[in-house]
Amino acid sequence: MREATFFPCAAKHCGKNGKYSCSNCKLVSYCDRSCQVAHWSEHKQICKSVLMSAQWRPGWEQEGRAPSFATPQAASNPHNPFGNGRYLWGNVPAVDVLHMPGNEGHHYSGDIAVLFAASGDLRNVVQTISQLPDTFAQRLEITLNDREFHVVARNAILLLFCLTGSGQMSTGSRHDVSDIESLIHLWYSASLTDRILSQLAQRVKPLFADVCEGISAEPAGHIVEKTWLFSHEKSLRLALKKEDWFQLKALCEIPPDLARQEALDLRTAITLAPERRDYRDRWYYKDATPSIRVSKQRFREDGLLLPFGHSRDGFDIPNPTFYLSPYRWPMDDKADPLDGWPLLDVLRIQAGAKEDLYGKLYLYLQHRFKQFLDRLATAKVDFELLHMDAMKLPEILEKGKYARIEVSNITDAGYLGTRETLCLLSPLLQPPRENFHATIISTYLNAVMEMVKRGNEKDQTPNIQLLMEYFPHLDILSLLQPESADSLKFWDARTIVLDRHDFFQRYTKFFQFNRICKDLHLAMKKHNTIVEAWPTMPKLSPEHKEAQHEFEALLGSNYTSVERFVEWKRMR
Repeated sequence: MREATFFPCAAKHCGKNGKYSCSNCKLVSYCDRSCQVAHWSEHKQICKSVLMSAQWRPGWEQEGRAPSFATPQAASNPHNPFGNGRYLWGNVPAVDVLHMPGNEGHHYSGDIAVLFAASGDLRNVVQTISQLPDTFAQRLEITLNDREFHVVARNAILLLFCLTGSGQMSTGSRHDVSDIESLIHLWYSASLTDRILSQLAQRVKPLFADVCEGISAEPAGHIVEKTWLFSHEKSLRLALKKEDWFQLKALCEIPPDLARQEALDLRTAITLAPERRDYRDRWYYKDATPSIRVSKQRFREDGLLLPFGHSRDGFDIPNPTFYLSPYRWPMDDKADPLDGWPLLDVLRIQAGAKEDLYGKLYLYLQHRFKQFLDRLATAKVDFELLHMDAMKLPEILEKGKYARIEVSNITDAGYLGTRETLCLLSPLLQPPRENFHATIISTYLNAVMEMVKRGNEKDQTPNIQLLMEYFPHLDILSLLQPESADSLKFWDARTIVLDRHDFFQRYTKFFQFNRICKDLHLAMKKHNTIVEAWPTMPKLSPEHKEAQHEFEALLGSNYTSVERFVEWKRMR
């Protein structure tokens, strides 16, 4: 458990560390009683809000009506996504895809190449580089590919921001704390300060502007490659169509026709859509405490990843990296920075305001990003960013090169599927004679629930006896009302206690994993050696004193608790 960290005093213009928190909401901290009294007129609007009431109930119950998601049209779509569907943030916890101490070892003497075939954001890169053993002094080549331009563009911007920081420019330089804070906000906050935008404009935008200036005469669709070299044997190579380079440059500057209020309205039209009120209420009712739902509501309102009591002054410039023309908020209304990091690790952080969920994430990211930037400064790393469908990667990448290939969830049946993904990408993996530890890492988000739906009535019935151990005060009669908030909360909790191992075993048989392995000369590892098999499952038995806390944290998250990581290796 990390040392206690203090959030800033919530009173405006104080600047001191908060030493104790508000005893009611536990969302803000104060340095002394006088600051708390001075701040009360502002804070009471939150501390005494409706959402802070322990008796709060979802709107449909208060108004005596059916929830909007119970309509036949909504019920026919089990996921009911709302928004513009780009995945700019991770939806499963970040992983170190190398885990060298338990695989190649601390003293591995060869170069290592890693492929992220459908990368999503940079969280796995951050986690992997930050965990590189200090003894590893060879070259690390990281290839990141995604079929979504916006994902590739933001990854390029964030990596170049990191590679041009003061801590990367000379040996022994310390990273400016402001670089770490700026990285957090560029990645996650909807609005920026003048200082952060200036850093982006001075360090990253000119790199793209130089490319754009030199390709103006090229035809549309022409692929343009650019490699930047940095100190201490680092590089970044990016290949994009001509028109995409101009879009990339535009993501580093304030859109001239996008005012702050318009940007805010575009975002809240998704995150606070009136027609989605019942969905939000359903999610909030699952949160462990009223304070957590208040913190989630505030992030929906202002989109700033900051401690709850931190001043919002100066964050009045739309974060341009979110806004491609035509302008719209790019993500769905469930997108949450918390999803991409180990939730229970975040919650363990000791801070004065112990209910400040996003404040804890902010502290977690400060620590993790510092580790990343420190290790990046000493590592020999070559980044390559590609923008294409993963199916085309074998046409351009070297066979037998990669020590790790992370494929995200394209192995899910709704995407490429297991056979197609492994057939395409396994030839790129190092054979065992070159690296016994070379591994493909795949994610299955939907496998368990697919088999539940294919099962019989018993398979689809929640484990009521086990669930009741986590709902000791639940009125069992409320479960007879299928649209009651308690009944829906109970239903949503069912995946946490599923027999996930049995259902996934059924999935492997249904999709003939053994046959796939035989045909492709692969093996599915019986025991993962790199990442947890079930990263979001509860780790504690119901009788453990912390089990209730763990259960409530998982229930309030966007995880299903049946996300599965599978590791594969070549047999020849």
